Amino acid sequence: MITAPLLVRWYATLATVSALLATQAIVFPRWQEAPGPLPTQQLEAGLREANLLSPTKRPSSTTPWPAMRRYELATSAPVVFPLRGGFELTLMHATVRQRFNFQTGTMGRAQPSLKLSKRRLIDTPVPTATGLAQDRPVFQTCLVSGPGLVRAFGVTRDQLAANADQLSSGIDSAVARVIGLEPNRTYACTLISLRGPKGDPPSDRLWRQVLDLVEPVLRSQG
Repeated sequence: MITAPLLVRWYATLATVSALLATQAIVFPRWQEAPGPLPTQQLEAGLREANLLSPTKRPSSTTPWPAMRRYELATSAPVVFPLRGGFELTLMHATVRQRFNFQTGTMGRAQPSLKLSKRRLIDTPVPTATGLAQDRPVFQTCLVSGPGLVRAFGVTRDQLAANADQLSSGIDSAVARVIGLEPNRTYACTLISLRGPKGDPPSDRLWRQVLDLVEPVLRSQG
C-alpha cells in the first residue's frame, strides 16, 4: 500500500530530477553540431570590390586544414584570403560545448597561424586581441551572429557569452529548450583573424575596413 509520505517522497524525487534535467538542458549544451561552411564566394566578392585582395596571389582552392569536430570544440574549414601588402585574412566558424571555453584563445589554439603569443586586448573599433602568430602581428575578434545583437563582436568569455545569453534570454525560450522546441544554448561565433607581414601590424583603418565588409555577409548567414 502506497502511503501519503511515500507519495510525497516520490513526487519530491521526481521534481528534483526534473529540475536537474531542466537546468542541464538550459545551461549545458549537448554535443555541438559541426559548423557549416563559410560563404567564401560572397566574402571574396566583397573584398575584391573593395580592392583589398592581393593582385598577385589568388585565394587557394584548398583549405590549410580541414573542419574538425571534437567533444569540446568544433570548427569549420577556414577560408584564407591574401590581401594587398602581404596581409592575410582568415575566417573560421567555431562552436564550443562549455561556456568556460567560449573565447577566441580556445578556438585558434590548435593552429599556428591563429594561436597568439604576447597577447593583449584592445577595444577599437571592436573588442580585439592583438599578438603574434608565427612571429607575424595579428588582430583577432569573433562575431556572434543572431537577431537583435548590436555589439556582436567579442574576444573574452564574458563578451561572447553575453551575446549567447542575449540570444537565449527569456523564460519562454528556456521552457522551449527544456521541452525540445528550441535547441540548447549555442556558444558559437566566427573567428576573424587579420595577420600582417613580419614587423608590420594591421592598421586600425584596415581592420575596420575588413570588419565592415565581412560582418554583413556573416550576419546574413546567421
